[in-house]
Amino acid sequence: MKNKKILTDWLLNYIPTFLCAILILYFAIARKQHFIHTLPTLVTLAVQLLLVIADRRAFLLGGTNAIVYGISYLYQNLYFSMFSAFFISAPMQYFSFFRWRHGTKKEGTPLHFMPWYKLLLCLVATLAAWGLMLLCAYSLFESAAYPTLDALIFVLGITVTILAAFGYVESQYLNIVNSLIALALYILRTGDDPAFMNYLIISFYNLFRVAQASVNWTLLYRKTKRETAA
Repeated sequence: MKNKKILTDWLLNYIPTFLCAILILYFAIARKQHFIHTLPTLVTLAVQLLLVIADRRAFLLGGTNAIVYGISYLYQNLYFSMFSAFFISAPMQYFSFFRWRHGTKKEGTPLHFMPWYKLLLCLVATLAAWGLMLLCAYSLFESAAYPTLDALIFVLGITVTILAAFGYVESQYLNIVNSLIALALYILRTGDDPAFMNYLIISFYNLFRVAQASVNWTLLYRKTKRETAA
C-alpha cells in the first residue's frame, strides 16, 4: 500500500511538475524570454501542488506570485488580467490564507458545497460583470490582446477566488472552466508570439491540476462529512 502511494505521488505530482519545469525553462531560454515572464509560471507549479491538497499555504505563495504575474501581464497588454492579479487575486489569496488559519493543521477551513440558487446567482453575477466590463472598458480594446477572453478570465477568476476563500468545492469546478478559457487564450497568444510558449505549457498544467483539485476537494468534503456524522 505504501509503495502504491509513493508511485501514485510520483506519477500524478512530481513527474508532471518536473517535466513542466524543464519545458518552461527550455522554451524560455530558447526564445530568450524575459525572466519576469518565466518566474511566475515556475512558481505556479508549486502553488497548484499545494492547492490540490487544499493546503492554505497555496494562497500565501499564490498571492505573492499574483503580483509577479501582474507585472508580466502588463508587458503582454493583458490589462484585465493585470488588474485582476494586482487588485483582486493577490489581496483575496492573502485573505484566504488568513481565513483558512482557523482550521486544523495546515489545511484550514472546512470544505462545503453551495446551495444551487446561490451558485446560480454567482454565475449570473459573473456573466453580468463580464458584459459590463466589456461595455465600460471598450476604450482599451485597441491596444489590448484578446480583451473578450481576457475579461472573461478576469471576472470568472474573481468568482473562483472568492468561493475558494470560503471553502466552496464549486470553486474548483468553475476553475476548470476558467482554465479552459485561459488555455484557449494562450493558444492564440502563443500563435502570435512563440516566446510565450511557457504560458501555454502552464495553462495545460493548470488545467490538469485544477481537475485534480476538484476531485480531491470533493473527496475531502465527503470525508469531513462522514467524520462529522460519526
